[in-house]
Amino acid sequence: MVAKNPNIKVFPPEGSNFKPNFSKIARYAKIKMAFLLVIILVIFDGFFLVPAGHVGVMFDYTRGGVLETARGEGIQFKIPIIQKATIFNVRTQEYTMSIAAGEGFKYENDAIEARSKDGQVVFVDGTVLFHIAKANASTIYQTLGLERDVIEKVVRPKARETVREVVGRFNSLDLVSEKRVEISEQINEELTEAFAVDHVSMEEFVIRNVSFSPEFAAVIEQKEVARQNIITAEYKKQEAEQLKQKKIIEAEADAESIRLKGDALRSNPEIIQLEFVEKMADDIKWGVLPDNIVPLMNFQQ
Repeated sequence: MVAKNPNIKVFPPEGSNFKPNFSKIARYAKIKMAFLLVIILVIFDGFFLVPAGHVGVMFDYTRGGVLETARGEGIQFKIPIIQKATIFNVRTQEYTMSIAAGEGFKYENDAIEARSKDGQVVFVDGTVLFHIAKANASTIYQTLGLERDVIEKVVRPKARETVREVVGRFNSLDLVSEKRVEISEQINEELTEAFAVDHVSMEEFVIRNVSFSPEFAAVIEQKEVARQNIITAEYKKQEAEQLKQKKIIEAEADAESIRLKGDALRSNPEIIQLEFVEKMADDIKWGVLPDNIVPLMNFQQ
């Protein structure tokens, strides 16, 4: 028989009626695990970052919808699992539609094909500048969806529709004349109203380029060459007329000079003698002779 060591204590003591409450221990462990789970959820799903120039739109599952107020820039808190944040860009964005592959939002030819008032097919390259206002971000998310939905449902279709409508009010050559400014102004005005219906802020529509069918482009080039030839001929005509006027003025000036000189000579015969003397060579010697005496000159010298 092994002797008991008095220094070793046994729990529960021998003869005691103590019985461990395993249900209480298990409940305490569950509470602890739940608390740790909440902490983990808060750490990993309770915070989100809103970058500069963006807002966070909140969807709350308990309320079954989008919260009206979007969150601003910085680190934001949300209820884990119950709330979901969607980031929206509120900076100025651009959407380009171009005939050249690789220039626009779509790689292939994406120019806006329209028909002018005179029945010609024209292709308009354009860029739409727009943004999503912070105050409208929640509404847009609720009615349209994500940013790509804004482009596909509002920006692209409404820009193309508006350009076609406005171009149809003008002749084809107006697009390459001073009326292009008026066309651009009408597009901007009507597109701003169309975007506002969907709470999208339109900033500007820029007409980047206008092109025509090859046949019509050739006709335009011929007309432009003819117009330039007319301008050149008119310029040459004006230049010749100016040269003619210049010669007439110079001739009249010479005639007037001769007339004045003749009047002066008739009034003062001594001027002839003075000019004769001034025009003599430097090596000719002069002397004063009596009247009616012919001077002797060394003509050989």
